[in-house]
Amino acid sequence: MKDLNAAGSHPDITFDTIAVDDIPVRYLRRTGSDTAPPLVIFNGLGQSLEVLLPLIDELKDRTVLAFDMPGIGRTPMIEHIITIPDYADFATRVLNALQVDQTDILGISWGGAVAQQLAHDLSNRVRRLVLSITSAGGIGSWWGTPIALSEIMFPMRYISKTYGNFIGPLMYGGEAIFAPAQFHEYSKHAIAPSPEGYFTQVRAMCSWTSLPWLRQLPQKSLIIAGKYDALIPITNQILLANMMQNARLEVYPAGHLLMYSQRADVGATVGAFLDG
Repeated sequence: MKDLNAAGSHPDITFDTIAVDDIPVRYLRRTGSDTAPPLVIFNGLGQSLEVLLPLIDELKDRTVLAFDMPGIGRTPMIEHIITIPDYADFATRVLNALQVDQTDILGISWGGAVAQQLAHDLSNRVRRLVLSITSAGGIGSWWGTPIALSEIMFPMRYISKTYGNFIGPLMYGGEAIFAPAQFHEYSKHAIAPSPEGYFTQVRAMCSWTSLPWLRQLPQKSLIIAGKYDALIPITNQILLANMMQNARLEVYPAGHLLMYSQRADVGATVGAFLDG
């Protein structure tokens, strides 16, 4: 059933659900005016679709698709999905149900793991790859600050908005610390994930890495990094850019909030990359 009011002030974005293995998966679509493959966005840890809306506004003229992962937002938990390859297989089934063949992919933070796995598993269907504020996985990568690492393991910031507004800037670093109101605005519409959905995503990331096959990814890729990211330090994005055979690195003077705080510049950069 369509949720026509979910996008609020974004009338060009439609929320809907589609059945995948009899599970109602919530997704959004913004139909663009160009003929390029749709851009599929994989979101951050525990993040529902709502936090993507400001960024999607900046991805001009492009068809965009995104969906809530199991146990996140308004998609129910699916018990047998426990690893990053499982999430990539789930994403494949969603794309098949939506009749999407060729696609570009943008993976943000946790979603960058699913994006890399999908680009590896479906190399013939993924045309271009954008990896933002992400890493090669929990194994063999650089972790963030002690505060970021301790807080990422538990969803308390979703359970209590007051606590989330306090700890979020310390987790994200950069401009989120000096302009916490930006973080408050960014996160205020997020839907709290289920505990099962959140902890499954954490376990999946901690037990996964793309390092054995990262050099084999054939897609032309754009790596986006925040110089002051406290959650996923820039060393991770430098590693990705150096190991991938056809990647370039773009660095912003920002923290882990950059896909919101720098969204106009990021949107233009991503659009030019996908069109180039």
